[in-house]
Amino acid sequence: MTRPLKKSDEDDVSLYNWLGARVKRFVRWWRRFDARVNQPLPAGRSRFWTSLAPDGYPWYVPTLGLALITAMALGPTLRTEYANIAMLVLGLGLLLLIHILAERSRLLHAYLLAGQLFILVLLAAIHIVLAPPEAFGTDTQALRLHVGVAIAAMLAVSLGAVWTIARALFRTGTNGTLAHALPNVELFAPKDRYDFMGRGPVAALVSAFFIAPISHPVELLLPGSLLVLFVPDHYLWPGFIIAGAAAWCALFLGILFDRLMEVLKTVGRLFFVGPQFVISVLVIVVAVLRLADVHYITYLFNAGSGGYGNTTIMKYVALAYAVAWYYAFWSDHFVARRLMRLLEGKGGEFTPLSIAYPYKGDPNLSKVKNAGRSIALHGAGRLRIEGEYEDAYEAAGPALQFLTAAEVLTAFRSQLERLSAERTDTSHPLASVRNLQRSAFVYPAITGAFAFGLIGIPWAVSLFGAVQPPEMAVNRAPPADLDLLSLLQTEARPAGACPALGPDTPRIAVVASGGGTRAAIYTASLLRGLAQQGRICEVVAASGVSGGSAALAYFALHEDELRRPGPPDEAAWQRFSDTMALPFIEYVLDAASDMRIVFGRWRWRNAACGEAFSRNEEVVGWMPARSRLGSILAESFVCRMGAGVMADPSFGLILNTAMLGSFDAASGRCANGGLPLPEQVRKCRAEGNAAGAGGTRGPDESAQAGGEPGCRRGNGDRYAERRQSFDRARRRAQRQLSTRLSRCRYRPATGTRFGGATILGDRRRSGRKPRCDNPLFCRSRDDAALAAGRKTGAIARRRRGRVRFR
Repeated sequence: MTRPLKKSDEDDVSLYNWLGARVKRFVRWWRRFDARVNQPLPAGRSRFWTSLAPDGYPWYVPTLGLALITAMALGPTLRTEYANIAMLVLGLGLLLLIHILAERSRLLHAYLLAGQLFILVLLAAIHIVLAPPEAFGTDTQALRLHVGVAIAAMLAVSLGAVWTIARALFRTGTNGTLAHALPNVELFAPKDRYDFMGRGPVAALVSAFFIAPISHPVELLLPGSLLVLFVPDHYLWPGFIIAGAAAWCALFLGILFDRLMEVLKTVGRLFFVGPQFVISVLVIVVAVLRLADVHYITYLFNAGSGGYGNTTIMKYVALAYAVAWYYAFWSDHFVARRLMRLLEGKGGEFTPLSIAYPYKGDPNLSKVKNAGRSIALHGAGRLRIEGEYEDAYEAAGPALQFLTAAEVLTAFRSQLERLSAERTDTSHPLASVRNLQRSAFVYPAITGAFAFGLIGIPWAVSLFGAVQPPEMAVNRAPPADLDLLSLLQTEARPAGACPALGPDTPRIAVVASGGGTRAAIYTASLLRGLAQQGRICEVVAASGVSGGSAALAYFALHEDELRRPGPPDEAAWQRFSDTMALPFIEYVLDAASDMRIVFGRWRWRNAACGEAFSRNEEVVGWMPARSRLGSILAESFVCRMGAGVMADPSFGLILNTAMLGSFDAASGRCANGGLPLPEQVRKCRAEGNAAGAGGTRGPDESAQAGGEPGCRRGNGDRYAERRQSFDRARRRAQRQLSTRLSRCRYRPATGTRFGGATILGDRRRSGRKPRCDNPLFCRSRDDAALAAGRKTGAIARRRRGRVRFR
């Protein structure tokens, strides 16, 4: 006997039915939308529209081809140099020509993919032939050999192989078994497919709510992660939470209602199948690191010059998805076309776009009439099954069902097994259907393996086998014999264009802390303020690290026009400020897609923007040279700060090395740690460890004055003892010279006394005020250094201990 429903149960059922009714209406609308958006373009359109998008293909096939041709011509970061524009015009002209010919040739229309791949390979070949050995920042109109060349080659090889595999797995010579069995197979959903079964709607609602994040974690995190990549810092968590909540609600309803889950799976094919899934996981990892406020990731995103994020990262993500969608569409399209030929059963030369579906089975299985059915090719490698609902059914319009090749073959197998349990003869189509179903299940794994193999294997060979020229080199040079204390106490000789300082003239030492662009702008502003006050010649020593050392390096390279008595050269100082405000990290990201960074290349040049060329003896034979990201930053410094040599600055200059290399060997020639560093590098080159090279760095990692020469950088610890002792000495000196640069906001420069010299630094946020002997450097916020810093547009804001610039 059935228990009568209580009022609470009736309310729960009412809530469930209320949700189900709205989901049903949404799914019906979605199917009509899907049928319209993803359908192949119809014939009979004007010649203008057919030249832009050929008949018989969805609209996004020429759109994706156009996107890849644009990325191939302009590069992943969309450079608009004259050579790139010429490549784009050539590619677009060829694409238009292929579309026009496809309307006149049925053979070319059937093999449209071959035409698009021909254009991509042709553009890649032109890049290989014409692109010179690149050095970043040359500001020329020449082509740059970028990773799009490798992508074009990968697509041509992999899609050609996948097409061959699809022909082998889904052979048409099966005596028309699928075509003969089609009238007995119901491809529409059964009548009770979406009905709620059983009692306990409260349990269903609660369990679906908690099952969603457990069974679909990637689907839950991706919407918010994509949003995190494209929004400024102060919208990170609100955007992530709102997008995550919306995804949670959608998955919650999808678990409750199967018809909605089918829609979500259709959308999920864009992000959670094949190569797209790997890209989505990487996006989630990067987004989580940004949400966790990991400094390196946050710095990359905040380095954009647009004020709302880093557009270069957005372009890379968009290109990655476009390539994956292009590959996935054609891979699925091959199978869908083969299946359509199997369902037709005629073995014709060309694939039909639509066939009749004469169903003669049980009319009570579904709510769709037996007559008037059809099967057609649809977007995303699916088949569209269309018919008419029964007269008494509540829905209006055509009945639509969208199935992948694997889902069609699964329906064939399940129904044929029920219909023919008593038949065991080999002529029955069930054996062929089982083989085709196995092929449909193994096919995605094969296509994914081709995609990952053609990208991962060359990259791994390049990473571990290619020559990686060091970002730093040890140069034997005579010691500078620099006595810092004598500079601060008794410096009296002429220094460059500056006259000798009198015994009562203050000596100034500038200590520049790190902090990227903020530190560089602040240091440049402080030096400019000294020049405007006529005190620049009193600077007898300077020390810096990272961003601060970038400004000091520029100051030393252009000492002739910046460190001089009399009125300052405002044009030269403005160039100084403008250079320090350049988005150097964005330049690195822009060049990170060059072939020499991703895979390496045979023609490699280690000189940039006027540097003297020197042949690298390590780059020999067939193995290419692969540059590191740190090399791009070093080259951008050379190209925008100057290619001069800071061999003999007229003042004391210390650029503190932030990262050093090591030697892995514990015995042999490298066991003797008493060798001079240049001699040790020369003898122990094979044991050098530079595995940790790369990332952000300043000129302080490229040169040192008055100290030990630099070395190849790495993350080993054989050099740890010498490095630790050097660090301790440097920290003691810095504690005596100045306080650290504040991370909260710009502060007026303050001074303290050390050995008769005024040391310029910056107050900490704490209430302790350093001693100040010179009122020039104890002014209010409108002092010259702060004013010059504001002119550059760099405004620092404190957020959870991190500084964000805009």
